[in-house]
Amino acid sequence: MKKIEQQSADVIWHAEQQADTFDYEKALDCFIEQQEKDYIYKAGVYWSVFDFDKGIDALIDINDPDYIFRAGRSWKTFDHEKALSALVRLKSSRFIYYAGIEWKSFDYDAGTQAILNFRDIEFIFYAGAHWKIFDRDKGGRIIIEAGHPAYIYKAGDQWKTFDYVNGWLALETSMKKGARWRGKAFENRKWRKALKKMWQAACSY
Repeated sequence: MKKIEQQSADVIWHAEQQADTFDYEKALDCFIEQQEKDYIYKAGVYWSVFDFDKGIDALIDINDPDYIFRAGRSWKTFDHEKALSALVRLKSSRFIYYAGIEWKSFDYDAGTQAILNFRDIEFIFYAGAHWKIFDRDKGGRIIIEAGHPAYIYKAGDQWKTFDYVNGWLALETSMKKGARWRGKAFENRKWRKALKKMWQAACSY
């Protein structure tokens, strides 16, 4: 029989499930050498013996933000700070956002700063809508400056706080693209309330 380091990742995985004795350290080293991110991740979830520090370092070295995120969600021991730094280095707005939703421990200040710096309008909107801590003032300014009517409208609808005055000006500036979203704003409870307040303020001068 081949030595464990000569086996494929699939054979090693099934051997752990069937063998009376199993060298977990060598098996993990094989997964790492073969860059088998899925097996590294699953081993961290299911194995009774697992080096979590070595595992997260391996996933970070492989540079796959999806598996870094998954490990942070599922492993019982995890270096969230190191993993978030890796996601920031990889400029993965999507998985930084997911981590802010699903990780047990998350640095919202660092996550917010990263997403704002990347100026990824989609995930600035999602973070503003769903994260319990987010700088909506700065995020709102970026969305409005980008002039994307759909996200301006959606932020006004779903965020706890939003700059409706400048958001509406941006929707008016975008004559053709903004037309649909101006119409939706007139039908939306939060936007109607904000627009009414704006018009009352204008009439008071």
